[in-house]
Formats: sequence, C-alpha cells, structure tokens
Amino acid sequence: MEAIDKSNFRDIILNSVNQLTADLEFFNQLQLARRPFNKVIFCGMGGSAFIGDLLVYFKKQNYIPLSLNLPIVAHRSYDLPPETDDDSLIICSSYSGNTEEAISSFQKAKQMGLEITGITCGGQLADLFQKNKTPWVKIPRNDLPPRCSLGYQLAALIKILMAYGLLPASAQNELVSLAENLKPENLESEAKNLSATLLNKIPVIYVSDNNQTLARLWKIKFNENAKVPSFYNSFPELNHNEMVGWTKMAGLFSFLFLSDVNDLPPIKKRMDLTAELLKRNGAAVSFVKLGGAGALAKIFWASVFGDWLSYYLALNLGIDPTPVQMVEEFKKMLK
Repeated sequence: MEAIDKSNFRDIILNSVNQLTADLEFFNQLQLARRPFNKVIFCGMGGSAFIGDLLVYFKKQNYIPLSLNLPIVAHRSYDLPPETDDDSLIICSSYSGNTEEAISSFQKAKQMGLEITGITCGGQLADLFQKNKTPWVKIPRNDLPPRCSLGYQLAALIKILMAYGLLPASAQNELVSLAENLKPENLESEAKNLSATLLNKIPVIYVSDNNQTLARLWKIKFNENAKVPSFYNSFPELNHNEMVGWTKMAGLFSFLFLSDVNDLPPIKKRMDLTAELLKRNGAAVSFVKLGGAGALAKIFWASVFGDWLSYYLALNLGIDPTPVQMVEEFKKMLK
C-alpha cells in the first residue's frame, strides 16, 4: 500500500485538523476598510472554493459562532456575479495563486473599486495583492493538494472576517476547540472497512437538504482522491424525480446515506423507505452516521471520514490518491 501512496497522503489526513490552529501571516492588514457591507462574495474554484460553501452552510445551520449576518454568494466563475454592487466585500481565494477565474474576479473587483481581500500561498494572486496593497492571508504550505488545505483556508477566512469586524474574536476559539477534540486516526478503521464495499462501484451520496454541502464534499473526494465518478443528491427532492431513475439499476452503484441525528423525522422516514426500495432493486446501500456536534465539527468529521473512505478506495484500486493528472493536463491545454 505504501508503494501506491507515493506522496504519503495518509499523513496529510492525519494532520489535516491541526491546520485549524496554524499561525497565519496577514499582509496589508492596515489597508483594510472596516465599513458596512451588504454582502460577502467569495470567489474561488475547486479546493479553494469550498470554504465559500462553508460560510453558506454555517448560515443555513444557524451556527451562531461562525455565521455571518450578511448574504453570502459563493462565486465559481470568471468576473463577478450580477448581484455585485459598491457595498460588496470580495474575497478571492486560490491555493496556488494562479487560478485564472479567481484572478479574473480580482481584476473585475479592482476595476469596480470594491473592497477586496484574499487567501493564497503565492503565485500571481499574491503578486497582485502586494502590488495593490490588498489585505490577504498567506497559507503557509504550498506542497499540499489544494483540496487538502481546508483547515488552513478556514483559519485564514476566520482571520479575515474577524479583522473586518464581521465575526467576534471568540470565533477563533471554535477552531482551537475542534482541533483538540477531533482525532482523524479514530475514524480510519470504520472508513477503511466501508471502502471495501465500494470497489468497482460508483458511489452515490444521499443526505438531507440541510447537509447537501457535506455530500458535495464527499463527491469531490471520490473524484480527486480515488479518481472515480461520484454523484450526490438530497432529501426530500430526490424522492420526487431521481429515485425513478433507479427503476432498472443500469450500472454498478453503491449508495451511501449520510444520516444526521438532527435530521427531521420525515427525512429519516424518507431515507429508510428509499433505502428499502433501492435494496429491492438490487442496489448496495450503506448508512453512515454523521459525527460531530455543531456545523463546524460536522464539516471536519465529514471531511476526514471522506478522505479516509476515498483514500482506501484509491489504494484498493491501485491508484495514488494525491496526483490529479487530468486537471494538470487540462491546465496545460488551456494555455
């Protein structure tokens, strides 16, 4: 197994939660404008975009310690979304600093004279931040796959939002507490055992609508770590359309139901009944109980468990989980 995992992805998983307590450098902090904003627009792609989803998730879960009292837009494209106005706070994030969509968003925001801040390891975006005296936080490591820097990115984001007065100073305590209590090694065995049932199958993740962000996270991990297709959907919507597509199980699919103790009773009933119907049609169905108390803990529990799950699936398939060769080839083609 070690011969397959050439970049020691296992060590990255074991240390992932410790990123939350990293001492991060904040450049040009004195240049930021503390004034009223009417929305936060988070601009990023791929692994650098997910913390924008976290802001939305915290708000949806009413997780007060990290929930903003402003509308949040997660923007995954060039330029800026149509709802951008003079009172928008723009956050540009790119792990490498060379993501062209994030650079495009920065340039558009600069052209409009908006308040901009950002997160990156370096690259072109860091150069633009420094040249324009833009407040930004530096991710301390540039040798990680971007998808594996969630802790660093969230710590950077919290630092920025605190500096703008959008979150209280106590927000950072939430990160410290989670880092002390969530131990990735405690989730490894269960995820490893479950991964064996996914061999040569296409994972389909089903969750409640409230936890759709977590299902998206697992999909990405299956795609990038195990290099397999994966899909997700949420209850109750999937009961009104998608489930009919499984009438004739045309393919080898394995269904993962990510259940939450806080799911509403009608959602729990829908999950049980849907699982029963899928099994009647010959599908493999597994239930995974979401760990963690509170939205932040749930996110990182799901992230770590999803990493282990996709990591061991990759090893079982004889695949190195770290490289994303097709993405790199595509970037070269874009040039």
